[in-house]
Amino acid sequence: MEKVYMIAAGGTGGHFYPGYALGMKLIERGHDVVFIIKTGNQSAAKILKDNEIFYHEIDCEAMPRSINPIKWFSFIKKFIKSYSYIRELIKSYKPLVCVGMGGYISFPLILCAHFMGVKTAVHDSNSRLGFANKISKIFVDKVMLGLPLDKPIKNSVLVGTPIRKEFAQGLSQVEEGYWELTSDFAINILIFGGSQGARHLNLAASEMVLRMIKRTARINFFHVSGRRDYEMLKEIYKDSPQVDLIEYAYDICALMRTSQIIIARSGASSIAEIVSLQKPSILVPLPTAADNHQYFNAKILEDNGCALLVEDNKDLSANLEKALCSLLGDPKLLGSIQDNLRISPIPDPLEAADLCATQVERLAIK
Repeated sequence: MEKVYMIAAGGTGGHFYPGYALGMKLIERGHDVVFIIKTGNQSAAKILKDNEIFYHEIDCEAMPRSINPIKWFSFIKKFIKSYSYIRELIKSYKPLVCVGMGGYISFPLILCAHFMGVKTAVHDSNSRLGFANKISKIFVDKVMLGLPLDKPIKNSVLVGTPIRKEFAQGLSQVEEGYWELTSDFAINILIFGGSQGARHLNLAASEMVLRMIKRTARINFFHVSGRRDYEMLKEIYKDSPQVDLIEYAYDICALMRTSQIIIARSGASSIAEIVSLQKPSILVPLPTAADNHQYFNAKILEDNGCALLVEDNKDLSANLEKALCSLLGDPKLLGSIQDNLRISPIPDPLEAADLCATQVERLAIK
């Protein structure tokens, strides 16, 4: 293998998929790519196997946030083992650049590469650097940002967060089916909570939906419940033909493009997809997100007139209804949000993988 780039990406899809998009772009440009993923990450392993991309697994874990000696012993033991394994991989592959996509799995690669004299970069999709990247930035040659930071940091560049190529393609058969399914309605509204913390959002949104469909028959809701809350919401919506309840959205792109308004958490990937599709949205930050980063993600869009922000509190249902009614009742506001999305300070997510690849290549020739 020649011109090798090593990418540590995994733990969650929010770290893996941007890393995968970067890896595919580097491969398109004629480079070899080796991934580092967490042991047992079957979804990431399957994607890499299906695309014949080399990968290695490391058994590491996040730094404990307590003084529990057993947890610290386990963390240190696994970190040393992962570090030693990565050192041998770097010796073997001789990568030009090592890239961490955030999360604890990227830190051993960045630290080891730095001390072995290999160029390094990290990518952070959020408007607040994650804990691992806060430490890694001390050692890296380049910090690639998905969203603007309120406090500039050294050697950083705004590149956006890569999203799947499906967002650039024409209507799929799935989307055409959704359009046909909802052709009798004036507007489609999509609600989804992401993989974490959706219970309160699901309940508050369902209460709001039931009130809204009593007002008008010219509105349809797609509500992606997640597997945990599906049966509960199925009972709630049993007499509501204006609601399409979906347990798990295998094609979230189709749902997002079929909808005129989106109600969602403000994780970095969701933000990037909304910006790419230029969809008016109501963003409900997950209050337990690390360093409250989802709030600051949403605040960037709100401050630029690109979305409405509704905080997740005891008044969530009423505030969702108020925000949705303001969008539905004011075409000028909807149009203004779409116009602002076209000129938002966030780089085009469909070009983000290209921008990341260019930054990484530049490091390789320095």
